[in-house]
Amino acid sequence: MKQIPPETVERYTQVWKLRSLGMTFEEIARAVGYADSSGAKRAYDAAAQRFPVESIEQQRLIQSERLDLLLKRVMKQIEEGEISLVNEALRIEKRRADLWGLDAPRKTEVTGADGGAIEIDFVSELLARVDQIEKVGDADGDE
Repeated sequence: MKQIPPETVERYTQVWKLRSLGMTFEEIARAVGYADSSGAKRAYDAAAQRFPVESIEQQRLIQSERLDLLLKRVMKQIEEGEISLVNEALRIEKRRADLWGLDAPRKTEVTGADGGAIEIDFVSELLARVDQIEKVGDADGDE
């Protein structure tokens, strides 16, 4: 890959960052100074080819660091008396548990009457419907 000027790298970095924040290409074009959304999209595509993509493990570490920062801020406010933020702290911790697979899987069992097995006979149900359709067809043919 050929070298690109530092100012282009800076624009690519801005485009990449704004897209990661959820901005549309139209919004990015206005913010970074592209003529239209297609220019911002081309810059994003070019940046995607130039910037290394982190592995899943690296992305987990980045997400975990972000969660650490969020939790630190929320916990500080909780310690200062903002008890209403306890649920926010729990949601951050839930996200971390999901990210790293920390929670044990839950086992769910569905049972029939009195805890017995659920009986499903698709073949009998299908044959009954076919029979019903045939009867309707025979009745229509008799008229």
